[in-house]
Amino acid sequence: MTFALLLSLALAADDGGAATSTSSVSTTRPNLLRTARVMRSDGCPNFARLADGVASTDGDVWDSPRAALIALGGVLEWDLGAVEHVSAMRIQADNNDRYILSGSLDGATWSTIWIAPIVELPGVQTRTSPEFDTQVRFLRLTAEGGDSMYSATELELFDSQAALLGAQLERIAPPPPPPPAPAPPFDTGWLVVLGVTAAIIGYLRLTIWHNRKAAAAAATPPPVEPQKPAS
Repeated sequence: MTFALLLSLALAADDGGAATSTSSVSTTRPNLLRTARVMRSDGCPNFARLADGVASTDGDVWDSPRAALIALGGVLEWDLGAVEHVSAMRIQADNNDRYILSGSLDGATWSTIWIAPIVELPGVQTRTSPEFDTQVRFLRLTAEGGDSMYSATELELFDSQAALLGAQLERIAPPPPPPPAPAPPFDTGWLVVLGVTAAIIGYLRLTIWHNRKAAAAAATPPPVEPQKPAS
């Protein structure tokens, strides 16, 4: 009986340790759009870039190779596959436009969840939503305002703040600008041309001056000497 009691205590200890280990494992999920199905992509042919886990560095140009350009009036819609609890969103998009995220449970009735605001910094900029609590099956992205030239590099949808904080988003820096072109070597040819031209002009001016002087001398009569009176 003593052996059976000790065995029971050992099994209980093992169960408790297993339970503790299981409860310590994070249950947060990555970006819900990574597994969502695109239902509509009007005016955005490169929609796959929005949920590929790769963004740019804030300040990069709006039409970089990592950006999905969105035409004026463009609409994108995703089906998450099931009703999901959504707590936070994050988007990196062109700075001077507003990006509207709307949700739906049936794909027919939509309501605005969050509007990513304009950012007073150049290039693409990251916006993170405040924490909220909503149920979503379908997600829609549209853009408005600004200069009507829209783009986004990444859109993320999370079921908890912990998932947002733990998300690993790869950010690729834009390539550095090309170095300035080297200054052309100093060309002395134009100096030679300038010197020759100046010499010719000087020679011509000197020749003209001499000719004028000679002509003036020829046109001047010699002085008349006074006659002596006869004695």
